[in-house]
Amino acid sequence: MYFSARAIRIFFIGLFVFTFFQVSTDLYFMSAIGIAMFAGVAVKFFEDLGNRIEIRDMITFMSVLQWVVGPVLAYNFLPYDELYYMAVPEEVYMGYIVPFSFAMIIGLYFPLADERIVNFEDVTRVKAYLAENPMLGYIFTGIGLVSGFTSHYLPHSLTFLMFLLTNLQYVGVYMILFGPSKIKWLLFGGIMGLATSAAVLQGMFGELLQWFMLSFLIVAIVVKIPMWAKITMISVGMFLISLIQSTKQEYRMATWYAESSQSNSEIYQEIMISRLSNPSMLLSQETTQNLGARLNQGWIIARIMEHMPAKLQFVRGETINTALMAALLPRILAPDKAQAGGRANFERFTGTPLPETTSMDISLAGEGYANFGILGGCAFIFLVSLFYNIIIIRIVSISKKHPALILWIPFLFFQVMKAETDFATVFNYITKAVLVCWLVFYVQKVVMSYLAKNKRISVEANRPVKNLS
Repeated sequence: MYFSARAIRIFFIGLFVFTFFQVSTDLYFMSAIGIAMFAGVAVKFFEDLGNRIEIRDMITFMSVLQWVVGPVLAYNFLPYDELYYMAVPEEVYMGYIVPFSFAMIIGLYFPLADERIVNFEDVTRVKAYLAENPMLGYIFTGIGLVSGFTSHYLPHSLTFLMFLLTNLQYVGVYMILFGPSKIKWLLFGGIMGLATSAAVLQGMFGELLQWFMLSFLIVAIVVKIPMWAKITMISVGMFLISLIQSTKQEYRMATWYAESSQSNSEIYQEIMISRLSNPSMLLSQETTQNLGARLNQGWIIARIMEHMPAKLQFVRGETINTALMAALLPRILAPDKAQAGGRANFERFTGTPLPETTSMDISLAGEGYANFGILGGCAFIFLVSLFYNIIIIRIVSISKKHPALILWIPFLFFQVMKAETDFATVFNYITKAVLVCWLVFYVQKVVMSYLAKNKRISVEANRPVKNLS
């Protein structure tokens, strides 16, 4: 990747974008470097789509989009937002976040080993394996669906476990997509339809959008998506994201804070019809401002930079140590351990109180700065990204023996691709997801070994006995 012809071409694309903004606009030069970096990331993501299952592209694309591109728009193009404003000057913010993002990219793509890219050779092995085990996808999908329905009736202490087990439905349906089933697209549409219905009923669309994006990586390589389809699907996806973002606030006000004789689905249908019948609403200042705020994770990072170290000293690894202990120790041994999530960190490191019903994470970028400052924050994200890189290498290596493991990548990196998550959330999720994955493979191995043994005994028992007389 680093010295290939494609890498050089992507570098020159970035250089062209930087030169264009420097010559044609008065954009701050570090912001122009950030936009050029995003252009290179976007080109790689776009080219890999349909040719590789490259989760690193998704991580870098989403992170640079929300840490760099969103803030550039907020500083230079979008109207001032009284809630989500950038609390430090552009040169201060970009002086940290652009090197930070570059350190993340270096860590993710550092060439530790050759086995880190999932390509068509791996896909061929997956298809052959699932042709021999066609029921595997249906079993995982069933476990996920049952877990989702029963999670509401189980103790709160099992919530996270049930969340992980529920997400096995996506692992299962990905297996079905790679298998020989003639109704695989119907099943895939049914799973995504159920997920959409659940999101509408709860008024929570973040996880739905994540699974759609992760599923896009899988679907693109299943159908070997051509260039025109990439452009079409990405354009439709951007439109749908804008549409959903424009309806969320109105829908939540109508379902969370008001009484109505209509069902949630009927209310959402009315709001959707209203938006589609009046497309100009998607370009209104309120909608644009809301979309810009969702795109801009930098306003939280900027608040931290404004608050620290002027009003609060850097905490020098405190939250990292807490997150490691919280993830590695089971709650039965440490009942008072920290909960994953960023509400407490947000209020502490930004100095901004949140409403009781609101929780916001400070992101790895914000947490890196809050702990170590600018240089230490860059070193922090390099090591974290290198950790992700090592996991991916290990997954691809193990998949040579267990081909279906590569279809677990979206499941394992579900929280990692979110630019807003903090270290506690990411590390806690990865450790628990890896444990669930290992347990599933262990149980699968035991069951398949038992079935194979019984089949062999049955064959031997029914084998005709030779007449020795």
